[in-house]
Amino acid sequence: MGNDDDTEGGDDERAVEISSVAAIYPELAIDSSDPFSATIDIPVEPIEPLAIRFPAGVNPENRLPTPPPSDEASHATVEVAAQEVQKLAHLPPLTLRIGLPEGYPKETPPCFRLLTEPPWLPDWRLRQLKESGRTIWEDMGRDQVVFAYIDHLREVAENGFGLVKEDGEFLEVSNDLKLALLDFDLKAKRAKFESGTYECGICLEPKKGSKCHQFLDCEHVFCVQCLQDFFNSCITEGDVGSVKCITPKCGEDLPQTEGRDDDRTLDPSELLQIPLSQEQVQRYITLKRKKKYESDPTTVWCPRKWCQGPARTAAREAAADARSLSNMGQYTPDRQSSTGKNDSKPWTLPPADRLAICEDCNFAFCQVCKASWHGEFKYCTSRNPGEISAEERASEDYIKLHSTPCPTCTAPCQKSLGCNHMICFKCKSHFCYLCSSWLEQGNPYRHFNNPQNGCYMRLWELEGGDGGDVGIGFGGQGDLG
Repeated sequence: MGNDDDTEGGDDERAVEISSVAAIYPELAIDSSDPFSATIDIPVEPIEPLAIRFPAGVNPENRLPTPPPSDEASHATVEVAAQEVQKLAHLPPLTLRIGLPEGYPKETPPCFRLLTEPPWLPDWRLRQLKESGRTIWEDMGRDQVVFAYIDHLREVAENGFGLVKEDGEFLEVSNDLKLALLDFDLKAKRAKFESGTYECGICLEPKKGSKCHQFLDCEHVFCVQCLQDFFNSCITEGDVGSVKCITPKCGEDLPQTEGRDDDRTLDPSELLQIPLSQEQVQRYITLKRKKKYESDPTTVWCPRKWCQGPARTAAREAAADARSLSNMGQYTPDRQSSTGKNDSKPWTLPPADRLAICEDCNFAFCQVCKASWHGEFKYCTSRNPGEISAEERASEDYIKLHSTPCPTCTAPCQKSLGCNHMICFKCKSHFCYLCSSWLEQGNPYRHFNNPQNGCYMRLWELEGGDGGDVGIGFGGQGDLG
């Protein structure tokens, strides 16, 4: 009778075991209505990210037999499948519900129930894990097993439950769970990042992760305040090419592919995450678009003075198609559009290819005469130089006199101060301001120390800038006084 009283008084082995495990795992939640029942979430953070594939809604068991694909089609299928495989480092936890019935541990095994929400773990693996709990209880001589079972589950969770054993293997999960799993992984990574401490590479001060931003591509970390100051300054000054990771030489070790764009600037969505104001991000988008069109030799500009936006032309569309094919590895150097080379003059184009449509105001005009589109059967001539206004001519004359074209992209560059070693604001080419010659990036000043050329010992000419009453002009012509 004394033992029964002790049991009812709270000295039951089951209650002692539950309270002992709760002291080790504070996250263990004991059922308020049943002191012998508890629930705990086992975190799933595999040592190696788990490769998960989300099939496109086709059940493999119900798939109809099809003829074997060609080599080209098979290659395309592999590429599409590879795009659907995601490597996740954080997955929704495995929930363990524990029940210790009467007679446990000597006579009756514990009751374990396992589930995941959403249900991403296969049912067959949940059954195996549940059966392993009874096996451990038997192997331990029918002794207290809750702590050992929780430890076992945490260990197999670290190994990804053995679902992916070799490189190239993956776990298939319903496509309906894709957004939920990707969202959980993203939030878990963010929470882990915010709880850490990092040293900003600009101010060199330690900052909590909640005050920092980690770049999505390279994962370098800087504090939000420094990034906001730097990027706002770049966007305000129009230097959109510097809106990228500030770490020196970041991205230089990545493989370069011929014919592909090497644009390391940040996506506007990432600037909003830092965050930058919507007005600054919109200005960044506008300037980046403008820079892209200005560096494209096929760009034609709207003749309306109040618009002057970029226009769609056959040449631009052909160049875009060529770049798209190049990015897919299908571009061949022999491929040319029907419009000929990119530097073709408008009046050499076939009549049907002279149509241009402004992307900003939708004005359809002729590239040759700049008038509204008159159809391909009307003969027209290029704009008469006499039609150029005095303001336009003065602007052209000033640019010719007080700027030097980049030898790579022909963008006119005007020097405000300093030496004659210039770096193009568009393509970053190094060149001489006096004669527009390419300069060696490793030793750009060799050009000014060579007695064989006309720029010898002229590194610091026009040190105060090119403008106003300075009349040197491109090519070093004029009296330097």
